[in-house]
Amino acid sequence: MRATKNKAPNPTELIDWLNDEGLVELDWDFPEEGDLIAAGLDSMAVMQLVVAVEDFFGVELTPDNLTRTNLESPRKLAALIASKMS
Repeated sequence: MRATKNKAPNPTELIDWLNDEGLVELDWDFPEEGDLIAAGLDSMAVMQLVVAVEDFFGVELTPDNLTRTNLESPRKLAALIASKMS
């Protein structure tokens, strides 16, 4: 299953999308609650993520959104994107 442009992703779709965008390399079976920071989502990738999320999903992530809590797992990041889309 792949993420759809301008539609909120589920955590599994988000994992695939993160890999497709080259933001972080995650195994195909990376858990929805897996630690994205430990998996390699560093500060440079976060800055690229902001641009990619705006381009693909049509939402703006503000500096206040870029917390460890919001970026800690695919499930939390997908929820953040979904909340910005509603």
